[in-house]
Amino acid sequence: MKRRTFFKFTTISVLALSTQLSIAKTIQKDVLVVLDEVYEVLFPKTSNMPSSREFNVINYLLDNINNKSFLDYDKTLVLEGTQDFIANFPEFLTLKQEEKKELIYSIVNTNDYAQTWISKLLTFGIEALFADPLYGGNTSQVGWNSINHKIGYPRPQKRYGQRL
Repeated sequence: MKRRTFFKFTTISVLALSTQLSIAKTIQKDVLVVLDEVYEVLFPKTSNMPSSREFNVINYLLDNINNKSFLDYDKTLVLEGTQDFIANFPEFLTLKQEEKKELIYSIVNTNDYAQTWISKLLTFGIEALFADPLYGGNTSQVGWNSINHKIGYPRPQKRYGQRL
């Protein structure tokens, strides 16, 4: 590899990496609003289960997306997927809840990218619902209480393997 080519690729890699690392710190408000509404469709309140707002999925996602162990691919998928969703469905926030649900189900059934995006959101939603509250979700253990989960001990005292 020529020296100039090496420098060009090194510079591009550094810029791409720094963009990915700072992506979580610059999440736009409209992205959060749409994510919140999408999560309300994916995790609605039922007689047994809390809604996504009750178990604080957005807080969980924001707390964890800034952690170095959060995969850059997942950050990009969640954030760019939401931005793509906003660009393609700008009317989403004005729809009734049932219409939002129909829209999400229709795009998931017809688009692999949307299916992957929703799948990733579901994964983080389930984590937020059942993770230890220390990680930012499962507020007041509402997820655990909804399934009568008996808490395991010892519980984590610090996040992500930090030394005690």
